[in-house]
Amino acid sequence: MKKGIDVGGSFIKVLWEDGRQEKFYVRDISQDKKAFVERLREVLREGNPTKVGVAVAGFTSLEGVVYRSPNIPALDGVDIKKILLEEGLSGLVLNDVSAGAFGEWYYDHRESKNLLFVAIGTGLGAGFVSEGKVFLGSCGSSLELGHHIVEKDGELCSCGRRGCLEAYCSSYGLERIYRKLSEKSLRDYQVVLRAKEGDQRAKKAIEVFKDYLTIGLMNAIHILNPDRVVLGGGLVEHLKEFMDDMESRLKQAVEILPSQCFKLDFSKCGEFCIARGALALALMDDR
Repeated sequence: MKKGIDVGGSFIKVLWEDGRQEKFYVRDISQDKKAFVERLREVLREGNPTKVGVAVAGFTSLEGVVYRSPNIPALDGVDIKKILLEEGLSGLVLNDVSAGAFGEWYYDHRESKNLLFVAIGTGLGAGFVSEGKVFLGSCGSSLELGHHIVEKDGELCSCGRRGCLEAYCSSYGLERIYRKLSEKSLRDYQVVLRAKEGDQRAKKAIEVFKDYLTIGLMNAIHILNPDRVVLGGGLVEHLKEFMDDMESRLKQAVEILPSQCFKLDFSKCGEFCIARGALALALMDDR
């Protein structure tokens, strides 16, 4: 039986081929390399899977080495592919949102020739599937859409650079936008709740968020020319009622030719979206 594994900073999530779902809390050990790796080993071998797909939040090479994971410092420099081999397991390792993109194509959008998936939550990540294959670039670090610059010398990003798209379009980005407008500190979900209650500053914060997201997606569409753009992630789920106009915004922003090619959708797969993509890759790997 195959399984897909989503290695995140708070939970490791598992989706089995038969539909079983599992969650393992790891936030308290996300900075402890020894403890985190041992917990990961346990999750990998649990249930004696025949193959595993492992999706990791971080800069992950084609060889399965996590070069840097901003939200899981314990995994910096860890060779997960080597761990799989040491545990006697067959599998593959890649960036989490790249896996999520494949899951979107595999389960929901097989008609798409070029699919761009953008997930927004704690950070912002993206993945791209072309002709049924995940595009990973030369060494595995393609589609780091959250870390392209949309504002020179702009806000500080979690990666240490300034002006990245993620610095504006993420949980902490929305919180910071609201704080600058209101001089009050709220969590992202509280900002969204305030907006739903009619708070004008919260609504304005969401508009600023959407303005930057439009710029980032416009750039990606001009470079990749997708026929499908899928938005997902925890923050997008909270913001859905404010994002009905994203497709029309984008079509107005991009050039006329690429604007005629794409359709925008919202992901429907929920919190096991990344694990689902990792499982799909494990399933597809045998074909």
